[in-house]
Formats: sequence, C-alpha cells, structure tokens
Amino acid sequence: MPILQSFRMIAAPIALAIVLALSGCSTSASATNDQQTNYVALNGVGVLTVYAAGHRKPALPVSGTDLDGQPLTLSHFAGKVIVLNFWASWCPPCRSEAPALEQVYTDTRASGVQFVGVDIRENGVSDGVHFETTHRIDYPSFSDQASRIALDFRSTGVETPPTTIVIDRHGRIAARGLGEMTYTQLLSVVKSVAAQAST
Repeated sequence: MPILQSFRMIAAPIALAIVLALSGCSTSASATNDQQTNYVALNGVGVLTVYAAGHRKPALPVSGTDLDGQPLTLSHFAGKVIVLNFWASWCPPCRSEAPALEQVYTDTRASGVQFVGVDIRENGVSDGVHFETTHRIDYPSFSDQASRIALDFRSTGVETPPTTIVIDRHGRIAARGLGEMTYTQLLSVVKSVAAQAST
C-alpha cells in the first residue's frame, strides 16, 4: 500500500477524534456555567439531588454577619429544617428563582422551616440589600463577599450560585440543588424533609 494512502487512513480517524474531543469540551463548559460571571446556568432547569436519611453528611456550622452587619448563625435555628441558598445580585438565575424561594419559605415556615441566604462575591453589601428589598426577601442572609462560607461548603458541591442546600432537623444535608430552583421542585423536597421525625 502506498505510504501516502496509509498516512491518510491513519490521520483521518485521529482528526475526527480531535474534533469530537474539542466539541465535547466546549459543550460541557457552556452547559454548566458562564465563565465571565461564574454562575450556574442550566437553561433554567435546576438539578436537585436528594439524599436518603442513612446517607446524609453533617452540615458545617456557619456563623458570621447578615447584610445589616448583625450576628447570624445557623445554630440559632437548631431543630428546624434549614434551606441554605447561595446567591448573588449579579447572578441572573438567582434573580429568577428569588420569588419561588420566598414563596416556598412563606408556605413552609409554619412547619418549622427556616430559609437562610448566603450572599457571595458582591461588589458591595448595598447590592445585596437592594436585591433583598427588590425581591421582598423576608429571611436573613449571610454577607459572604470573600466566599468564606461557600468555600467551607465546597465539598458538598457549592462553587457558584445559585446553589441550594436543604439541611434536616438533625443538621444533616438532605438535598442539594444546583441552578435555578422552581417553586414545585423545591416545595416537594422541603415538605418531605420537614415531615420527617425530629427524633
């Protein structure tokens, strides 16, 4: 077989493999987050993972200050189901999901559910305050401009907003949501965790 023909037969599959590899990498990167603003973008559909009671890891203790500079700690809500939402005012999916989160909080707080936000990487605290005012958020949020809390939760899958962690009454992580949560999606999980025994 001529040398040139042999080279073409070998080179063609290699070129095809390289094109497929490059296109796969590009698709993966663009589907998970926007590299310029660094937020989870899943085409408006968040992914929610629920953990069985026997496979839940303890949530880390969190303390700091809220957006008004007042002390805030998760231990204050011990015994409640805590929905910890990592957000930022510059994050479009965070703005989009805010009304749904507030409504789930309103509809479940009587069942012993407490929502707490974590406002990360803002240009200034005033941006976070404006976000809460605009979206009429009634629950408190940690001010986490240095991403200290987010980094502590990195082992649980928190890297960019929006990410939502549902913590059961025993202080264990019962569910994790990546991307924009819908009202129906989050309500179902929160109600299920809230209905579980506290003893």
